[in-house]
Amino acid sequence: MNSRTRYSAWNLLASALHGQADWAPAWRDAEPKARYDVVIIGGGGHGLATAYYLAKNHGITNVAVLEAGWIGGGNIGRNTTIVRSNYLYPESARLYDFSVRQYKQLAQELNFNIMFSQRGVMMLAHSRHDLDSQSRWANAMLSTASMPHSTRPNTQPASTARAARAVCT
Repeated sequence: MNSRTRYSAWNLLASALHGQADWAPAWRDAEPKARYDVVIIGGGGHGLATAYYLAKNHGITNVAVLEAGWIGGGNIGRNTTIVRSNYLYPESARLYDFSVRQYKQLAQELNFNIMFSQRGVMMLAHSRHDLDSQSRWANAMLSTASMPHSTRPNTQPASTARAARAVCT
């Protein structure tokens, strides 16, 4: 009966009445080929993203992803994955901000709940060295606040930096 292919709240509830047994397979059980255009070692977040964007942006679909464990079973498959902006350098902030935008649209592109949700972070200083590091981080966020809106991270860096500086000084 494998008929459901679209993930939605309605389909999850309706399928629950049948023991979630009416879903079409999400992927096929493929036999290895004799040749591939690209072989990616590691089926974690970076390996899977590489395969996905090779296909999406470059049309390269003859790709093998080799993984010793299970696909996506590392940090990307557990709740320890952190995607955040690094404010120390404007170039890094733009790269990380681009990554966050990619994650936001990925679930829709794949029709798969990647369970991406944005949360805050709180860092505690336990030594003078930690305090100095966090002061540098807060000051870097202040300089990021002057970046053009299109390159600015998604958080409110100026107000966050003011709060961090108040704690650090």
